[in-house]
Amino acid sequence: MPSRRLFLTGLAAGLLPLIIPVSAAPAQAMPADPLSPDLPQVTEQIQAAIRRHGLNGVAAIAHHGNRVLYRGYFGDIGPATPLEVASASKWIAGLVIMALVAQGRLRLDTSLAEAGLAGEGPKAGITLAQLMSHTSALPATGPVMQQRRYPTPRAAARKLADMDMIGQPGTVFAYAGVSMQVAAFMAEQAGGADWNSLFRRLIADPLGLSPACRWGDKWGVAGGLVASPDDYERLLLLIARQGLAGDGRRILPADIFPMMERDRIGTADRRGQPETAAAMKGYGIGLWCEAQAADGSCPVISSPGAFGTYPRLDRSRDLAILLMVRSRLPRVASDWRAVTAALVRAADGG
Repeated sequence: MPSRRLFLTGLAAGLLPLIIPVSAAPAQAMPADPLSPDLPQVTEQIQAAIRRHGLNGVAAIAHHGNRVLYRGYFGDIGPATPLEVASASKWIAGLVIMALVAQGRLRLDTSLAEAGLAGEGPKAGITLAQLMSHTSALPATGPVMQQRRYPTPRAAARKLADMDMIGQPGTVFAYAGVSMQVAAFMAEQAGGADWNSLFRRLIADPLGLSPACRWGDKWGVAGGLVASPDDYERLLLLIARQGLAGDGRRILPADIFPMMERDRIGTADRRGQPETAAAMKGYGIGLWCEAQAADGSCPVISSPGAFGTYPRLDRSRDLAILLMVRSRLPRVASDWRAVTAALVRAADGG
C-alpha cells in the first residue's frame, strides 16, 4: 500500500507537524483542515483507487466557498510535485487568451485575416473564439503528429495555409490542439512575447506560482503545462473567485469569466472528442461544460487531462475540486467520478 502524507493548513505556517505514517497500513483519516470536517469516505475512495491501479501518488483538494473541504496528498505526490497536466492546460491557456482580451489586445471575434494569418477563403474568417473552442474546422491532428508538425505556435501559424480543413468554421467540433497553437501565436503577436513569458507576466507571477509552473517542450499550448498541485490549486481558485487571488488582489477582471464559461459548440457536428467526454454538454473557451443552462452558460465546468489531472468547478455549489495523479485518465475516470460525487455530497451536507 503506498504511503500517505496528509498536509494540514497549519503545516504551511509551521504550526502543525507533518504526519507521515511509517507502517504499510493505510493512514487513519484525519481532518484535512482544522476548520473543515474529516471526510473518511473520500480518503477511502482514493486509497481504493491507489490499490486498484497501483498508483504512486494522488493529490486531492476541494474548496467549498471560503473553506477547505478536503486536502490530501498520497504517496509520492506532495504540494510542490511538478506534474504534466495534459489537457488541463487548455483551461489555463484560455485564461492567458482572455487576459489579452481584457487588455484590448485581442477580441474573441478577431479573425485570422485581421491577424494577418490568412487571406481570402474559409480560413480568413476563423475567429479566436473558434480556435479556442475547437470549432475552427482546422484539422484534428493527434498529439504525436502535432508535436512533429506544429511543435510551437509559430510553426502552426507558418503552416496554416497547408492545413486541410474538415468543414466550415463554426459547424464542426473536433477536440484537438492545433487550433490552440494558432490562437497562441495570435496571442504572442498581440502581447509582444513568447507564450511562456505571457503566462508568467499575465497570470503566474501575479499569482505567485512556482518557477516550475510553465509550458514544457511537448504537447503544445493545449497540453504542455507543468504544474504542481499547489500551482494548479491557485489557478483553480483564481477562476472560482472570478479573477481574485487568495489575498484579495484582482489579477483578472471578473467579466471575462462569463465569456469563457458559455457553450460555443451549439449545433455543430461533433466530429471528434475523447470517450471520457461523451457526457459533456458543451465547450467554452478552453473548458468543458459538464452542465449547461438554457441561456448557454455553464454552471459546472472542467478540463480533464489525459494523464489524470481533473480540475472541476461547480459554480452553483461554489465547489472547486482538483484531483492530480500520474496515470491515464480512462483508467481512473470512474474513480474520479466516485471521489467527486463524495465531495459533492459532503458540500451538500450529506
